[in-house]
Amino acid sequence: MCRVLIGWVSGEFARTELSSLVESFIESSRKDPYLAEITRGRRESHDDGWGLAVAGFKGGVLTVFHEKTASPIFGGVSRELLRVFTGKLGRYEELYLLIHSRATVTEPLGTSNAHPYEVEFRLGRAWFVHNGSIDKLRASREVGMDPHLHVDSHVAAALIARYLSGCVTACEDLDQCVSTAYERLYNEYAREGDALITGLLTYCGGSDVRLYATSLVKGFEGLDSAGRNYYSVYRIWGDGFNLVSSSTLVDYYVKLGSFSKSLQQQKVLKIERDSVKTLLSV
Repeated sequence: MCRVLIGWVSGEFARTELSSLVESFIESSRKDPYLAEITRGRRESHDDGWGLAVAGFKGGVLTVFHEKTASPIFGGVSRELLRVFTGKLGRYEELYLLIHSRATVTEPLGTSNAHPYEVEFRLGRAWFVHNGSIDKLRASREVGMDPHLHVDSHVAAALIARYLSGCVTACEDLDQCVSTAYERLYNEYAREGDALITGLLTYCGGSDVRLYATSLVKGFEGLDSAGRNYYSVYRIWGDGFNLVSSSTLVDYYVKLGSFSKSLQQQKVLKIERDSVKTLLSV
């Protein structure tokens, strides 16, 4: 049970609006009516850690940041850290970003288990965030990870890295290989009711940075209204930003005066500067 924000932003938006967007994301994690609804009032906060991965360009030079912690995203230290961090991100001409806040019931806690997970694949690296679950016991056997020590999302990241390494022979292959990786993960390890609401930031050498998002929930139409509300994914776009986010941020907190649209379920998407391209429908 998590909240995600995935997308591209340009310099002017990053300088003037990114901080308020991140503050809205913090608030959507602090008090989430959809989490309260799906847990029948037992929980309303995503307070088991947070993290981000950002690829920034300035003058044609790429820099990648990756930070995470077990502290609640709405705690005082986390708020201050994000305030400083987003202020510095305004220096860049464009940014590709993943932000994640975590809520778990039985999975391992701690900073190493917060998202994003950084993994290597042939020709590059990737950073992965996930809201949902997979069959961890089956999946962990394939990648040789102890299911008692690693969360299912980390196992999913390792599987994607393995699939990419077996597929990518050149960076030009990446879009198709990402589609194939998600199709396998969904078909082989997602059980009925499991969700793969994810973001994937990839680096394939040089200045090749790509950003993907998924809205995959097996049996989405069979969920009750609480489940559908919680797992819905939205696109938000406007001048200098193109974002995909969890429902809470859009429905309750974001105030950008921009377009927003609920994305159709069962999609693997590529987020570009001014568009969202469907790579796969399952």
